[in-house]
Amino acid sequence: MRLRKRRETAAPAPQHDAHAIELHGIQRRYGRGRTAVHALRGIDLALPRGSFTAVMGPSGCGKSTFLQCAAGLDRPTAGSVRLGGTEITGMSENKLTALRRARLGFVFQSFNLLPSLTVEQNVLLPMRLAGARPDRHRAREVLAQVGLGEQTRRRPGELSGGQQQRVAIA
Repeated sequence: MRLRKRRETAAPAPQHDAHAIELHGIQRRYGRGRTAVHALRGIDLALPRGSFTAVMGPSGCGKSTFLQCAAGLDRPTAGSVRLGGTEITGMSENKLTALRRARLGFVFQSFNLLPSLTVEQNVLLPMRLAGARPDRHRAREVLAQVGLGEQTRRRPGELSGGQQQRVAIA
């Protein structure tokens, strides 16, 4: 996909951006020289706020690399990424971490739940890491929304893969 060029105007761009994410000329190369792997070559894409997008393709085509660059989990070799109007490409790791914690949610293929914690404790952990007071009521509320209101005291290993995925979403 290619982004359409915006018309130049005399007024500065408004702070409220219509795009959830914008990628311009994103490239990601692993390694150097003849053995270098070019995972992404010049990706241009803008996704509107509130939209749903599926990223599909064969194994090894760069889907995960694309998503990691778009979310600031990996740095592109070239190009720029804007997340909700904020340029993230050159941000320090600490600022990226704070931005991801406050503005993004991830559901990884391998759920990243801590097996020694209960379902409820896994949902509360990001609140603790953000320095916020853990809100057990809110944790139970979101677990109920994903159909796991009765599973709060179980550990991830006691749940099906689909249930673990829903804990990650919560």
